[in-house]
Amino acid sequence: MTPLNYASKGLLTILALTGLFTFSSCSKDDDDTTVDPDATVKIVNVLPDAGSVNVFNGSSKLNSSAIAYGESTGYMNVKKGDATFDFKASVSGNTVLSAPVKFEKGESYSLFAAGETNGNTTVGILTKDDLSAPASGMAAIRFVHAGSDAPTVNFLANDSLLQGSVAYKSATGFKQLAAGTYTIKLNNATNGETIISRSSVVLTAGKLYTVVAQGLTNATPVIEQPFALNVMANN
Repeated sequence: MTPLNYASKGLLTILALTGLFTFSSCSKDDDDTTVDPDATVKIVNVLPDAGSVNVFNGSSKLNSSAIAYGESTGYMNVKKGDATFDFKASVSGNTVLSAPVKFEKGESYSLFAAGETNGNTTVGILTKDDLSAPASGMAAIRFVHAGSDAPTVNFLANDSLLQGSVAYKSATGFKQLAAGTYTIKLNNATNGETIISRSSVVLTAGKLYTVVAQGLTNATPVIEQPFALNVMANN
């Protein structure tokens, strides 16, 4: 299945994805104010030029502290059905993304805030997260393409192709790999050239991971975040 992704300013496209997970080295604590929760969602800030953000559902603030670039909340309880999550810059209070979402009872999700505020190209990428434990001695890994100016890529681990032709705003399903240390690589899907790699990525048995391509390949220093691979643990 494909991920759900939403453009801001009302031009929003919904895509659905099963089997994705995120992993963040820094996870924020959240305010759990939902009554009788039906589902859970983790919010990941990969907006390359927005700085830290706060997230609101109507007038209710969902996070307890600002979510910095490349960081996430934990899984938060939410009601099933339709909602709109507004992402506001923590400094200015300006809304940088309004992402309509729909949650199903009993499911877990991740919502990636991506795209550039400059030009109003921000999007929300909503994934349905299968948090089932991998087989004994195995880890599970997936990929989310949130780099708005990066080409369509192939996703590899130790030069073994895990998924080909992953476009911006798309995500893969989980792939199980033997626990160990890997080099994660993205190749240009058109010419095969390596765009970026990250070595010494440790995958622990029983764990779920998401690799996020974030930032801009042609980033303006200081103003925008450079292209990078963010490895985030889901459990």
